[in-house]
Order: sequence, then structure tokens, then C-alpha cells
Amino acid sequence: MSGKLLATAVLALVATAVTTSAVPTVLRDSPVAAAGSTVETGHSDDGQAGQGHGTSVADFSQPAAALGKLLAPPPGGWSVPSRRSYYLTSSCQPYASTIRRGAAAWAGMTEGSGTPVECRNGYINDCNGGARIVGCNWGQGQRIALYLGGVRDGALLAAHEFGHDWYGHSGYRCATWNSPQEVMAPTMC
Repeated sequence: MSGKLLATAVLALVATAVTTSAVPTVLRDSPVAAAGSTVETGHSDDGQAGQGHGTSVADFSQPAAALGKLLAPPPGGWSVPSRRSYYLTSSCQPYASTIRRGAAAWAGMTEGSGTPVECRNGYINDCNGGARIVGCNWGQGQRIALYLGGVRDGALLAAHEFGHDWYGHSGYRCATWNSPQEVMAPTMC
């Protein structure tokens, strides 16, 4: 039963990723942007350092329990179309365990080579041209930058950015650990 559920979830994630990968995430005048302070994470599908599209992170002044159950990924992570690898730059050493927890959300994600992951001490201003960006994945895994001080759950932010190696944003409103689709939601509440 759980194998069928996992396979269904993966197929839904792939279908969602294919249909939403080029759609802008949150319009500046949308109810989501107006509901609270927003922070964006971005990713770029074209490999250009200055290009990407954003994911907002909003404070809706609601208790975290009301926003999601905060489940964990299954042991070994959720299935993905291909194996990937990453390495942490020296700027991420203080956050290494948090980032590793996020990477572990995806099956076959290994540490040691591949995508460089850098950590910033402030908002990321070289991704998508947006303000208050907390994460960016350029070129589906060419480079990742994280500002872990801008979110409540750094591991969820890391999982979201690693997920952009394969997937675009899903149609869910708020990112949670409930499913791979919810990890890829455009807003971290």
C-alpha cells in the first residue's frame, strides 16, 4: 500500500513540476504577497546567474501547527528521476547538519562533489532581481545559495532548493514536510 502511495505522490510531483516550472510564483499584488512580510527564494532553469524565479516566504501570524503537520520525508528520501551530489562551501560549515537534513529529503542525494552550496549572511541579491530572497538554485543544480537566517526551518529551505534540481514549484500554498509536492510549494509560511 505505501509503495503505491509513494509512486502516486512521485507521479503527481512530476506532473506538477512539468506544468508549473515556468510559471511566476507570487505576483507582488497577490493576496499571498499582501498577507504578510514576504521573503523569496528563487531558482533558475537556464543556468544564468542573474535569472531565476522566486518563491515567497511569508509570515501569516499563524501558529506553525496550523500551517502543516511538519512530517519528515520517508527514510532514504523521496524518489527522484536521477541521482545528484553536492558539496558545502566553507561558508556553510555552521549550518552543515541543517543542510544535510534538507538534502536527505531526496533519495540518492549525496555529499562530496557536484553542486556547490554556499551560505550567505543576508538576502541573496543576485537571483531573479527580487528583494529579500533567501535561496536560489541556478541552472537546476549548477549552484545553490542559501540565507538560513531568513526562514524558520532551514532544512525545509535546503530541501526546497535541492528539489529544484528536478522540479519546479507546486500548486500548494505553504511549504511543509507533508509531501514532496508541499516541499516544493512557492511559499514558506
